Amino acid sequence: MSLALLNEIITNPVYHDYLAILKGARNGFVYGVKVRFPHALVMSILFGRGSWQSRAKVIFRATKQHAFNLAKFVTIYKSLLLLQKKMNQGKERSLDTFIAGLVGGYVVFGERNAVNEQVRIDWAFLGDTF
Repeated sequence: MSLALLNEIITNPVYHDYLAILKGARNGFVYGVKVRFPHALVMSILFGRGSWQSRAKVIFRATKQHAFNLAKFVTIYKSLLLLQKKMNQGKERSLDTFIAGLVGGYVVFGERNAVNEQVRIDWAFLGDTF
């Protein structure tokens, strides 16, 4: 694939929504690493048990899971927004974001694991402050 063809695809407005899904997934992954790695590192230093090798595995596992969860959520969210927009003749409705967020949150954060439990607890506390 030539660089000119790739540049043409990237700048073509026809592909904007699809590329936004890819960009969102990448940004979700990067943000997940930026947030989870320092948090897991500090928590491991303060409260961790076992050897440093086992702590490093826990840090890596939590960071990887959080990053992939955010990437999956953004992919589902943006894909559902695009699907709803196409089903409604190119118009966005006020409930589209709610439906996409509800489905994406249920699919990605509905599984019971340590990272998702913490995300849900954080959302519960943030929900009380607004």
